[in-house]
Amino acid sequence: MRCASSPAPTFGPWLQPGRRSTCCVAAAPRLQRVSGTLCVISPGRLATTRDGRVQVDPKTAAGMERYATSWPGDVHFVARAGEVDERSQPFDWPRPQDLAFDVSFTDDTATTVRGIAPRTVLAPLELENAELLGLGLPCALVSDYPLRVRWDNVRLDPRLSSVDRARTAVGLSRRGVLLRRMIRRADGLQCNGLDTYATYAGLSRSPLLYFDTRVTDAQVASAGAAAPPPADTLRLAFSGRWIEQKGVLDAVRVTKQLHDDGIPVRLSLLGGGPLEDQLCADPHPAVRVLGRLDFASQWVPFVRDEVDLMVLPHPQGDSASTFLESMSCGTPVAGYDNRYWRSLQAESGGGWLSAAASADLAELVGSLAADLTEVARTRQAGLEFAAGHTFEREFDRRVQHLLSIGAS
Repeated sequence: MRCASSPAPTFGPWLQPGRRSTCCVAAAPRLQRVSGTLCVISPGRLATTRDGRVQVDPKTAAGMERYATSWPGDVHFVARAGEVDERSQPFDWPRPQDLAFDVSFTDDTATTVRGIAPRTVLAPLELENAELLGLGLPCALVSDYPLRVRWDNVRLDPRLSSVDRARTAVGLSRRGVLLRRMIRRADGLQCNGLDTYATYAGLSRSPLLYFDTRVTDAQVASAGAAAPPPADTLRLAFSGRWIEQKGVLDAVRVTKQLHDDGIPVRLSLLGGGPLEDQLCADPHPAVRVLGRLDFASQWVPFVRDEVDLMVLPHPQGDSASTFLESMSCGTPVAGYDNRYWRSLQAESGGGWLSAAASADLAELVGSLAADLTEVARTRQAGLEFAAGHTFEREFDRRVQHLLSIGAS
């Protein structure tokens, strides 16, 4: 295993210099009332840096830019004010004037939203946003994954004791009751992934299923234009946060087992996280640590051209966009049989399931190394599914859903 440094990800073409944006960093600022505005609430606390840049990451900026392109009016991004940890920033944060949407950081979300007077509000399904449902404004909630995924994360966290887990289980049960009440009150609900939709759609008066992805129409078309040539070595990759809950250590175990069995494989580790030191401290000839890649300019072409099979052994069922984004690059996925991947795999045909154990996943990957026809067939199935669920298509569907809520 060897570690390679990579440059901090940069922002793409959705940052357009010269486009006006306002950045308000105050509690309950007085904002101009704009007719027809879409107000999007951040899922977490954000901040401004010392030099006035805003803590909006490239993925969030790309989505907000798409809203700004598709929504027939202004778009305003509102986040609860937080503190910046200068040491942990992986991005070159943008300046507010370079964003195509307005940004407000506030200590009073409800008052700020009331001042904006938007046509529609889109807010994460979190208890802290319950007050937004009482403003008399059309409001849709968005759920990234079912609440039980948080329990999976707690269950898999080695730092927690049995007492901590029991207390958390009680708290999550109470939270679940309140979240379901919020869904019933809201004007609509956007569900990321089939499992989330199956869990919550029946509670909403206007539910929408969508798939989170950053891969564009053009990028999917490029991936489908030419199949990669057969390689002597099966090129594997893991992409995501380097934590126990994402299974990065299992991906390494799978590769080591296959290598020991004489199967020619190579694993590239993409991403970053707390386990980086552990991964770099255990060198192996079949594993290389690449780290974070800029999504559009580095990640997409690398996964498209340099990876035959994405290995995603997630023991929990969070709605990770990496599954669909890998298929969108023409790279099928081998992953553990969790609720999210099971439903997406059945719908797309873009990969394979294994029991949640590294030995079982190694057996599956080993069989695929000997059956490249099956890999090619599954690659094509994933691309066909991805072509109907690109970045543009998914965001445009979400905008149409929000427009219908605002008009009702």
